[in-house]
Amino acid sequence: MPRIDQDPTNVPCPDFAGAGYAAVRQVMSNNGHITNDQAVEQLTAAWNQTHVQDVDAWNQQIQANIAEQEELTRLAEEEEARRQAEDEREKEEERKEQEKKRPKMNDFDENRMVADHVMPRPSQFAIGKLKSFSFVELWYFTDEGCAEAQVSSRTQLDDAYGLTKVDDLVVLKPVTLFKASRNVIPDADLTWRQMNVGKNTMLRFMDLCDWPQKHVQSLAHFYFNIKLEPMWSRPNGEKILIAYQARVRRQWHDDLSRGLGFNITPINQKLLSTVAEEVWDTIKSDAIKKVSASPEFPNSFLKVSTPCFAFHARYLFLSPCHAIMPCFAILPHFAILPCFAIL
Repeated sequence: MPRIDQDPTNVPCPDFAGAGYAAVRQVMSNNGHITNDQAVEQLTAAWNQTHVQDVDAWNQQIQANIAEQEELTRLAEEEEARRQAEDEREKEEERKEQEKKRPKMNDFDENRMVADHVMPRPSQFAIGKLKSFSFVELWYFTDEGCAEAQVSSRTQLDDAYGLTKVDDLVVLKPVTLFKASRNVIPDADLTWRQMNVGKNTMLRFMDLCDWPQKHVQSLAHFYFNIKLEPMWSRPNGEKILIAYQARVRRQWHDDLSRGLGFNITPINQKLLSTVAEEVWDTIKSDAIKKVSASPEFPNSFLKVSTPCFAFHARYLFLSPCHAIMPCFAILPHFAILPCFAIL
């Protein structure tokens, strides 16, 4: 239906009896053989009928316009409601993400006080190594290593970053996570006390870094067996056991990284004997070098005309004759020990 542009409701009926319609009335009168008044009545009736139709069409158009506008309004309101709901959803997701990133403050037990002993805290470098299940020297968990970490933490900025390589990619990481200490001591050179203190702290932080309990317990039993090993009571036994644990723990980590892990708990006596021989060879070599380098050692032989040699079982004593002089006992598989001989 063509759109009606003008409201027909108040349009007046034309004056069909007037002079303007005289010609029309004349035609109707001649053709229809009707009077002038009848022609006016017919024209008025025809217009009224058409007018009613036009008014009805107009009203229908108005209703259609209203319905269309209401539909557009409804769609617009629905779109606005959808957009607002989408905005609210995005804001809620953003709020949740921010909530995840926001540091959480855990609750505390009002009836619990601090423990009698506060465990020293190693460096972020050492903790990072544990979190990645990588090998890290025991020294970082000793009193000396933790003390250095405490000092460096006061001087190193927490937001200092450096470049490091991860899976063929160069990424930024906090400097404290990959900066090794220049004072680190290899495991084989630790003292017996440093080894015991370091392994206790390391085992505790392995738990905190979510190491598998199987691995933690196996390593704990390994060090327990080290302390019970009879080699401990022999000369230089501590040094031998320290060298053994250093070599075995490093090999354990290397094999774990290759998927070839072994049970570290039992002591391999054959390997322990090999390590003991190496340690004794090193001790003897160092002692010979030290004695040979002494300025008094060659002079003591130059002051006598003929040196004498005394053999006793497995010990070889070297001393100038007819004097109480310091001498050196060469013990196979052991060490060159200073002693005194009356000759």
